[in-house]
Amino acid sequence: MCVSRFYQVLGRDGPESVVVEDVEHVVSRASLLAYDGPQLVDGDWVSVHSGYVIDRVDATAAAEVVEEIRQAMSSARGGVA
Repeated sequence: MCVSRFYQVLGRDGPESVVVEDVEHVVSRASLLAYDGPQLVDGDWVSVHSGYVIDRVDATAAAEVVEEIRQAMSSARGGVA
């Protein structure tokens, strides 16, 4: 099963991909081949599905969701971040 996740754009990696960081601070690349939106800039939040950027996410909404995810992960680890 594939799950979409939020990532923050760290920079471009050529014309068809970006370097992104997930909520656990893991850095990877995501393809732009399925993305048909405004040009992404460093700091943008995006939804990535199966390695493809599918949408840009509002920064305020992304910050709220990311905080909730990090709190849930911390609780699951017994309060250890």
